[in-house]
Amino acid sequence: MTPFHIDGPALVSFSGGRTSGYMLRRILDEGLQPDVHVVFADTGKERAETYAFVEACAQQWQVIIHHVERPGGFTQLITDRSCLPNPVQRFCTQELKIRPMRDWMRARGYDHWTSIVGIRADEPRRVARLREATESRHERWDIALPLADAGITEADVMAFWAAQSFDLHLRQSEGNCDLCFLKGSRKRQQIMRDRPDLAVWWIEQERRMGDVFRRGSPSYAALASQGDLFTARDESLTECYCHD
Repeated sequence: MTPFHIDGPALVSFSGGRTSGYMLRRILDEGLQPDVHVVFADTGKERAETYAFVEACAQQWQVIIHHVERPGGFTQLITDRSCLPNPVQRFCTQELKIRPMRDWMRARGYDHWTSIVGIRADEPRRVARLREATESRHERWDIALPLADAGITEADVMAFWAAQSFDLHLRQSEGNCDLCFLKGSRKRQQIMRDRPDLAVWWIEQERRMGDVFRRGSPSYAALASQGDLFTARDESLTECYCHD
């Protein structure tokens, strides 16, 4: 049986990116089974293009995509935690994506389910980390990685979208989270040059917390106001998968 045939109860985690959009299409092609729900977790910092893409998928493919979010979004999360997330303590992913989706399923009476996550076969480190974490924890849900199981690569995903009548109108380097701190300084600075308005929120959060999202790297204010401050070390600290 194809890994894209999903039996419920299950939650299809749709990030609003091309990879998870491709995964959703493959699941729909197999027939969306009862008790299988498509959920988009809104962090409050998604690009406008992401919201448009999620809506286009829902309309073009005639599928209900449930939107969930943490009350107050990212700003309130930072206030509640009295600190900023960073590459080591990425509590934004846990609190803005994983927990809201979990709570959505629990609110509908599910005690256990399968979470369908869009990680490709050409992302072996992510696949290994997630599977290892899944085996070591005791949560209410199991994890399924149909793209990895089917051997799907980025090239397959991009070829699919090149043949469609609509697409996500973002460069692959941009990502859904508008200025995610997991991106290196060069990428964030380029995005700020194209869209300086996106820097305002990030600068304000660093100012009010008296800290930076990425220690050892320039602040968002410095990136917005000066030249190329990035270093090779900064570019290689982490990987950002916010567009998947």
